[in-house]
Amino acid sequence: MKELLMATVLAMSPVQAGHTVKVYFSKGFDIPGKTVAVTRKAPDSGVARFSIEQLIAGPTKTERRRGLHSELGKQIRGRSDCGADFQLKIKKGVATLRFCRTVWGTGVGGDARILHTIDKTLLQFASVKRVVTLAKDGRCLFDETDAGTSCVTGHE
Repeated sequence: MKELLMATVLAMSPVQAGHTVKVYFSKGFDIPGKTVAVTRKAPDSGVARFSIEQLIAGPTKTERRRGLHSELGKQIRGRSDCGADFQLKIKKGVATLRFCRTVWGTGVGGDARILHTIDKTLLQFASVKRVVTLAKDGRCLFDETDAGTSCVTGHE
């Protein structure tokens, strides 16, 4: 009985409940730039969603002292059309991330770094083979072409 009680306590422990994920932050300002993975403990099995939330939140103070940064969080502005910052769906190997608030571009370099960190962060998961990142209006994020579909079609 004592062993069963101990097993139950361990199974319900918050330390046991989480899953370790990687969040890729930028280091430097090259295009698309170097990324460095840091680990976070997800509170539940929604690991892909949690990892994007952490990318938006940005690096810790200690990580910032190491030169890591995320340009994404401070660029998300305005009202949400879905009640959150983003929606994330993973189907048939494609992770579709649609922002529900406006994501302001920072220029070619910053935009490339944002997309690169999103891609690296989501591609860590075995269920994700490709990432499609959409703006609030459903167009590919930072795609200024007439069609706005380069991330869907794979062509610029």
